Amino acid sequence: MRVQRVLMPNSEFESWTLLGDDHMPVEPVERFLAYLASIEKSPNTIKAYAHDLKD
Repeated sequence: MRVQRVLMPNSEFESWTLLGDDHMPVEPVERFLAYLASIEKSPNTIKAYAHDLKD
């Protein structure tokens, strides 16, 4: 597993996701991190949660 930075096309929006061994996002983690982004948590907070969930 690894934490991956995500940049939205045509935007400066930055977020983070957790990729599984199959190089696909881990869906429950992806939903939680998307929720954090939707309530406007900082990208650094989202990155920290992604790393914690990976561990």
